[in-house]
Amino acid sequence: MERRNRRTEKYSGKKTRYERERTKEEVKQIKKSLLTYAKTQWGRRWIISMLKIGRPFRMRRGINYAEDEKRLDNIVIHKGEIFSTVQGTAPTPYRVKIKFNTITDENWMKISKKISKRPMNLIELLEGNLPEEIINIFEEENQPLFLNVENEGLKARCSCPDQEVPCKHIAATILYIARVLDYNPFLILKLRGKTKQDLLRELSLSLESEESDITKSSDMKPTIQKIKEKGLLFNVPSIKTSDLAIGGINEQKEDSISFHFKKPRRYNETIENLGLPQNLDDPVAFEIVIKALYKNLTAYTYEQSKR
Repeated sequence: MERRNRRTEKYSGKKTRYERERTKEEVKQIKKSLLTYAKTQWGRRWIISMLKIGRPFRMRRGINYAEDEKRLDNIVIHKGEIFSTVQGTAPTPYRVKIKFNTITDENWMKISKKISKRPMNLIELLEGNLPEEIINIFEEENQPLFLNVENEGLKARCSCPDQEVPCKHIAATILYIARVLDYNPFLILKLRGKTKQDLLRELSLSLESEESDITKSSDMKPTIQKIKEKGLLFNVPSIKTSDLAIGGINEQKEDSISFHFKKPRRYNETIENLGLPQNLDDPVAFEIVIKALYKNLTAYTYEQSKR
């Protein structure tokens, strides 16, 4: 009876139960291959966010194309756009273009301010990692780094005859970029509108705007500027002459000596005085990170002193 059913399915053009089971296993293996193609969590999120709508067997061919580096060429990443050429079965390579929505300058400023308050995560980013905390900042501002293709769709096109999006050439480009992102997550930010240099400039402006608040709200700005021009900037304590008198000092007992922490100012005098170390690979990035660390550490110390 079972043999007769198999024969009937075969001649009716329907897949047999064995063929259906085999297809399920193949699809499961393709999905696993997609999940493990990138080495980092952000690389995997990049793949899944963009290729989860792809048909499995197209994705398998995309994986094969991506692993054959000779097939991909002319890969260019601009703000909001990826371009590549993929060699298919035809003599002429197919042209692939993928577009992304860039984040507005206003939203980037909000994001930059939040990143500046997380210096350790910024250090990780500069070292080639994309911490979950940074990803969450974008999501908090409703500007997710990774596409939701089920809602937004995949804005991609390819010059091949296959009208399906993603086709195997688009999939190959996305997969290839995933491994590039494993080592350079800043490219994700570039696709959303900011290069590494742009972001560092934004972070620098964010810190400078906070530091400038105190000078704008007081008459210290001219004084600080003059001192900076002379190359001197120190916190010199004000001591009365009477406090230096021998009698005045001897009248106080040792156990009455005390100190207190002053509320940290937004102007980083200590860092300005010390200057930056020599021979830094990226002085701008170092300055941004060290200022953010100093700001957070002094604020934390002051808060602890009040307890």
